[in-house]
Amino acid sequence: MKHIPILAILAMLLLAACSIGQTTTETQYKFGAVLPLTGTNAFYGEFARAGLELAIEDINNAGGINGRPVRMIYEDSGGDRARATTAAQKLVDIDAVDALFTITTPMGGAVAPVAEAAKVPFIYGSATNSFAENKTYVFKDYPDASDECEMLMEQAMKEHEKIAMFGTDAEFTRLCKQGAERVGKLTLFETYPPGESDFKTQLTKIKNSESTALLVLAFSNDCKHSFKQLRELGVQTQLYLPFQAFGCGSPDNTKESADLLANAYGAEIALDENSTDPAFVAFKKRLEEHGWTTQIRGSAVMYDSVMSMAKAHQGCTDKACVANNLRNLNNYQGISGTISYNGKQTVTREFWLTHFDGTWRKAQ
Repeated sequence: MKHIPILAILAMLLLAACSIGQTTTETQYKFGAVLPLTGTNAFYGEFARAGLELAIEDINNAGGINGRPVRMIYEDSGGDRARATTAAQKLVDIDAVDALFTITTPMGGAVAPVAEAAKVPFIYGSATNSFAENKTYVFKDYPDASDECEMLMEQAMKEHEKIAMFGTDAEFTRLCKQGAERVGKLTLFETYPPGESDFKTQLTKIKNSESTALLVLAFSNDCKHSFKQLRELGVQTQLYLPFQAFGCGSPDNTKESADLLANAYGAEIALDENSTDPAFVAFKKRLEEHGWTTQIRGSAVMYDSVMSMAKAHQGCTDKACVANNLRNLNNYQGISGTISYNGKQTVTREFWLTHFDGTWRKAQ
């Protein structure tokens, strides 16, 4: 028998191992998520990850995408824009992901340029449009802030003559102002720098303006500080809350500040969290079984973002095809409602007016 040198055997084994590894990588899709899993905005990262996890599980249980399984790779931004940019670049350059996801405006703004430059389809959850406008690979999945605030202003004007607005210095706050002023004039408009926690100067001006209604646009953690200072300053206004479920009307804030929220109004994606729809009931049950109940509505939105992306990948062999399919996605029925991009980069979603009477409900 002819003897094969040991070195030759080792070389063949190494080649085989590399081939197996290459085949494994090439036969799976890789999705990447840059989330604030730690830091002051970890609330958003927690519910986002829950929705992403269930979506990947369902996609793979159904046979994957184009017959290939999907793996989600997570990167923690800590809520920091620079870290988010670095994380997105790593997912693109090293992990070679086929799609990207994130949530909140700061994270969307950090990841969008990386995704567009790399031509990787990207969906972010935010009320800010500009990151997606005039792009090809960047998509926004959340209602427009100006539309929500127009509806809230219409409601406020039924009962109030002096209406003020207070929020973080960000595009979604300015969009809210534009929407509100489509139907009426604000008595006062006050903003605070991102990361600030002392709002006494702005809230004192609001108190002195004698406004009896106040639109508040803030991240969930910022709301805790603003509510505390509203009490300390004795500011008595009826509250109106855009993106209610994700901001000042989030579950934790509602529990801690039910007194301040008495008779408050909000605007939010049209999803009844007590719905008896079988698909939603099953989704909610799975979240509860895992203990992932931080924000069920938010988890449902992120779940649908991944499922929309998976649908867009069907039948595609390149990322341009995926982006085109996503752009032309219309009337897709998700867990969180109907999703349509209508040939654009920003989603169209139904939203409704909510009212707080001990619990948040659709306003009658």
